[in-house]
Amino acid sequence: MPRQSGMADREPCPWRIVDDVGGAFCMGNIGGGLWHSIKGARMAPAGARLAGSLSSVQARAPVLGGQFAVWGGLFACCDCSLTAIRQKEDPWNSIISGAATGGILAARAGPRAMASAAAVGGVLLALIEGMGIMFTRMTAPPSPDDMLAQQAMDPTAPPTAGGLFPSIASPTAGNPLAPPSHSSGASESEPYGTETTFTTETSLQNESSSSAGWWPFQGQGNQSA
Repeated sequence: MPRQSGMADREPCPWRIVDDVGGAFCMGNIGGGLWHSIKGARMAPAGARLAGSLSSVQARAPVLGGQFAVWGGLFACCDCSLTAIRQKEDPWNSIISGAATGGILAARAGPRAMASAAAVGGVLLALIEGMGIMFTRMTAPPSPDDMLAQQAMDPTAPPTAGGLFPSIASPTAGNPLAPPSHSSGASESEPYGTETTFTTETSLQNESSSSAGWWPFQGQGNQSA
């Protein structure tokens, strides 16, 4: 049958009753021992506080442990019964078992007391299960999908391309030693791509025009001729 992740460490159902009874009895004995030791010391007369504390623990701590054991045994029986009926384990089994246990223990007080005790038991078990699920999710390791999402959205990751904008892919981007490619015509990256030719006629015309310009009488002689 399917199990939730938070319930995978529990004992199987026949042995779960014994486990819950023993754990509840130990909890009741320890808690009752601490409570009644303080209460017995306060109620005892001066000079006999230690003896009064010990006698109170011996008298009342096992009683509280037995009450806890009865509650734990009933809860485990209801939980195992719901697991067998529903064929799955989830928090609803514990919540319904807590309500049923509270109602059964208050059965001798009447229907109204049973209803109130059942409501209190269901609410308490719902709070306990909710806290358990919350702590399980907080302490659980992240899943592979969450790890990939965190790596993709990590602001501290190094940039994959230089500059503010990604560069345009070019055939020489992967090989820095490859020579740059040249096109046959002039492109936008080569504003001076047109070929410049030098001829002797152009230089001779420039020399004649410059020589005629600086001598003042040569211009007049050419005009009279």
